[in-house]
Order: sequence, then C-alpha cells, then structure tokens
Amino acid sequence: MTGPGGWAEPDGTSGPDVPAPVLVLGVGNELFTDEGLGCVAVRRIAELGLPGVDVLDGATLGLSLLPEISERSALLLLDAVVADGAVPGDLLEFHGDQVPARYRLTVSVHQIGVEEALAAAEFAGRRPPVLAAVGLVPADLGVGVGLSPLTASRLDALVDRALVILSTWGCR
Repeated sequence: MTGPGGWAEPDGTSGPDVPAPVLVLGVGNELFTDEGLGCVAVRRIAELGLPGVDVLDGATLGLSLLPEISERSALLLLDAVVADGAVPGDLLEFHGDQVPARYRLTVSVHQIGVEEALAAAEFAGRRPPVLAAVGLVPADLGVGVGLSPLTASRLDALVDRALVILSTWGCR
C-alpha cells in the first residue's frame, strides 16, 4: 500500500516501535460535554484497525504530542471547533496550511498546545507534509460527561468524513 509521502509498508502494519505513516489524532476534554468529541471519534476509528494508521486519543496533551506528530507522512486531527458563521452541528474541514490558521478558532483547553505542537513540528522540519482536520461545532461545552444529543447525532458524519479523507490518502 502506498500513501502520502510515498511510504510503503510490506504488510500494511507497523510494529510497536515503528509508528505508522498516518496518525489520526483526536483531542479534547471529555469532562466538558462536546469538548470530548475528538476523543470519542478516534475510538470509533481505532475499532476499524486500518493498516498504516495509528490512532491516538490526545486528550489535552497539547505540546506533549510533538513526538507523536513528528515525521508522520500525514496527520488527521479530529476535534470540536468553532468558526465565524458556523452553528452547532456544522461539520468543518481544513486542509494543509488552513489547519494551523483555522485551528486557532478552537474553543478548548488544549487550543494553544495543539497549535504549538504543530508549530514546533514545522520549526523542527518534522511537520507531516499532509495535514487535515475535521471538526464539529459543539452544542454544549458545559461541565459534564458525554456528548450532547445534537453532537452525538452528528458523530457518524464526522467519522465518515474522516474515513473519506483517509481513503484519499490510500488508507483502507
């Protein structure tokens, strides 16, 4: 299988010490209702066991994620996001240089850390050359565990869009 950056894995897998070329990273804080969206979404994708893809619940680790992000061929971020003119339940998608620029609009406690991790990876020349983010505008960011009904009803759409992106990257 060949994917972004021309990587090739003979058997489509990676070992415990060899990161897969593609990372799907969910970020968020599950103690603030819809803020945990990215974490919930990556668990669904992890269940699929896609070859050549590592899936990580990055929670609120922020800058600590730099080693996980570095030197991947592709990075797909999943998160709760906001943007001008968007309303709760809207699905938003960003690619390439749009990701760091638009990611500043995230409303969560990990906002600065993920942006910093991407900037640090770029500064070190280790940012993945292929970068995308799929987010959903949250309906509720109050203290509480579990997604709001609106966000839960849109979770499948977010996961489906992430899988489409991964498919275009050669991950099946």
